[in-house]
Amino acid sequence: MKSTKVNLNPPPKTPIGYTWSRYLELFVSYFSSCIFVLVLTVGGVVYHYYQTLKGNEKSDPSSIVDDQGPYHDFKKMKAKNDLRYYALQLGLDLHEYRVQTKDGYILILHNLFDPKESSEDKDKREPFLLQHGLLSCSGAFLSGGYQSLAFYLHKAGHDVWLGNNRCWFEPLHATIEGNLMYNEEFWDWDVRELAYYDMPCLIDNVLSHKPHHEALFLIGHSQGCTQNFLMLRNSELDEWHRKVRYFFPLAPAIYPGPLFHNRAFLRFMRHRSQSSFRWIFGRYSFLRLITFARNNLYSTRFFSYMSYVMFSFLFLWNGRKWNPSRKLWHIHFIFNVTFVSTKLMSWWLAEWVPQSFANELQPAKAYKTDAHFSPQLTDAKLQKDDSKTYFPYKESWFDDVSFIVPMVAFIGGEDFLVDGKRLASHMKDFEPSYTNENLKVVELIDYSHLDVVWAADLQPRIGKVIVETVRGLSPEEQESTEEKLTKVA
Repeated sequence: MKSTKVNLNPPPKTPIGYTWSRYLELFVSYFSSCIFVLVLTVGGVVYHYYQTLKGNEKSDPSSIVDDQGPYHDFKKMKAKNDLRYYALQLGLDLHEYRVQTKDGYILILHNLFDPKESSEDKDKREPFLLQHGLLSCSGAFLSGGYQSLAFYLHKAGHDVWLGNNRCWFEPLHATIEGNLMYNEEFWDWDVRELAYYDMPCLIDNVLSHKPHHEALFLIGHSQGCTQNFLMLRNSELDEWHRKVRYFFPLAPAIYPGPLFHNRAFLRFMRHRSQSSFRWIFGRYSFLRLITFARNNLYSTRFFSYMSYVMFSFLFLWNGRKWNPSRKLWHIHFIFNVTFVSTKLMSWWLAEWVPQSFANELQPAKAYKTDAHFSPQLTDAKLQKDDSKTYFPYKESWFDDVSFIVPMVAFIGGEDFLVDGKRLASHMKDFEPSYTNENLKVVELIDYSHLDVVWAADLQPRIGKVIVETVRGLSPEEQESTEEKLTKVA
């Protein structure tokens, strides 16, 4: 079915008038956000101890595929917020580039490399760009050390680039001046800007360093998939579609899972009106208190402990599949809770935004059976109308796109935050451009939402599939196959 026309491009900016009500809203939202975080923290601690008593916090020993450990001399390592420090512990190094989007935002782009390798050999490596999820950053793909996806891809012979969305841990802009933390113009963006400006900027800057490559391989996690799906379905961005050889979505956040029905905090945010949402969370950075805490307390175990209990409480996941070392968990959480806009969070969570992720949520009864991903179902009580959203289930997203990027998607069987099965069903039943030749879905039945980037066994279960897919496309192997076929003929 042909897709309903939805504007995928960012809206034009409108002048912002600062009035006494805006300042009052800022004052009230600061305190209400603090209360929200406090209640969330207390709830997280209680939930964590309850799960511990039930035995649900025990690590899964089957996830440990080797005894090498996450880093060489791991016991002597310190908790630092410098990602390059962790690259150096692996015998590698990290370049940091500051790149500018067309709308003036400064993004941080990292490149993992071997300092002993010649520039000629490095140029031959095929580029991978890895894009993080919501509230995360480039460190999510490297913090696992020897067990990380970034290290695995580099070891397999690829040039690994790690992208960061606006605004990372430090808001930066080329033209907007003053205190950016309280500048409404600076925070006026959502997922459309991430797709329309940030991704093309990152792709172009990676390829500007790769004179022998015209395209790259793209990996996204969660929101990193959302913004890339949005980019790939936008016909105005055809130039960048052709710069992506293959796309590997990890736990793609296209459809919400049943967690949005089960967690009181998510229901609370989803059902707020536009005015109450802003009086609670403001118009600037979303829950900036948490990122401030990260920037000042990241070296303490208290920060990582509170991060874990809060997010596991909110999103119903645990670290059973991760390396059991709590020190490594600490490193993981150092590279989380980045600054994001409240406008972006309203797209994810608020029903008052017509195109929002929240408005794709199906009725609670649908998740108790297969109704939430059944293409034949017409029962209105079990299928909510999502035609106004960016990813309507029963409409093709790529009908106006001239270049189709092949995909291998990884979905988690224990991921209740996003609905991977609904996405797989959509791609199979409503995207005629995708067939068994250019689409594969890998279900990891025991993986939750963060396991796809932090699980101790992600290399053999995800990394190996990605590398084998890429090697099957390499020019050398294609030429070898053609030679064999010629000889047989």
